[in-house]
Amino acid sequence: MVVCAATDSKLKHSAQRLCMRHVIQNALHHFGYEIHRTQLLPKKLPNRGIPIELPSVSPIWPLPRHPGGPSDDQIREEFAKYDFWHYSYAFDGGLSFPIRYENPRAVINPQRARQRFMHFFPYLMAVGGSLRGKRVLDIACNSGFWSIQCALLGAEVVGFDGRPELIQQAELIKSIVGVRNVEFKVMDFWEMSSQSFGGTFDIVLNLGILYHLTNPLEALRLTISMARKYVVLDTEVYPSRQPVLKLVWEESTDFRTATSSGIVTNPSKSSIDLMLRHIGAHRWFEIPLRTTDMPRDYLDNKRASWLIEAA
Repeated sequence: MVVCAATDSKLKHSAQRLCMRHVIQNALHHFGYEIHRTQLLPKKLPNRGIPIELPSVSPIWPLPRHPGGPSDDQIREEFAKYDFWHYSYAFDGGLSFPIRYENPRAVINPQRARQRFMHFFPYLMAVGGSLRGKRVLDIACNSGFWSIQCALLGAEVVGFDGRPELIQQAELIKSIVGVRNVEFKVMDFWEMSSQSFGGTFDIVLNLGILYHLTNPLEALRLTISMARKYVVLDTEVYPSRQPVLKLVWEESTDFRTATSSGIVTNPSKSSIDLMLRHIGAHRWFEIPLRTTDMPRDYLDNKRASWLIEAA
């Protein structure tokens, strides 16, 4: 029999791969593991896209100041009371305050909030139109950055967080800007209900809390139950194509940067799709990156955002 060189090479490589597979399989079997073929879910579920055209929208920055609000010295004194500020703030007149973390080695990106706003707010406003008159819920609102932006865009906003000192910060920003169409509450995530807020909301923002929780499936179910129309979900993700949840031990050394301690979960993108499908979300899609002017974790596929149509 005559075998051409190319075919002979392919046969050798195939035999080598088969031999290597048996070696690996035997080694894993020795430690109690088996190899199984897994069918990967598609990266995006079919027929779930929301067709949209993007408007031009930017954050309101610097923030306006109410004429009857606190003076420059009073604002500086209030900001100095806290050694942790997750967001930077700038106000009309040149007064500004940077992000402040207790860890001196923390990498700080002063443009992060602006970049995130430009990432998902155009999509939200494309499907929902103007925020004027809309009722918005800001889950785990921190110092109120997103709540204040929505209020300045005309929405009626409720923001809540489980950490009292962050709600104090949010109330400070509210007093400086002088907006009345935003309310802040101290509340745990799992206490959230339509009864506690007097009804549901047109838009719900779940920005940066999912990966601090132990049960992401129920957290998504509860989040979507609060929305009449749309949810914006933004979370850290585990960079895997498979629908998995990575368990992470979250220390409680600084309770201001998270709401849980102990085991929390880091979902992969496909697990987000699978959970949304399971809980009956109407339509959704992952918001695509349109520029490299984004925080590093988004560019490295370690954080992502979704626009979800609740009903």
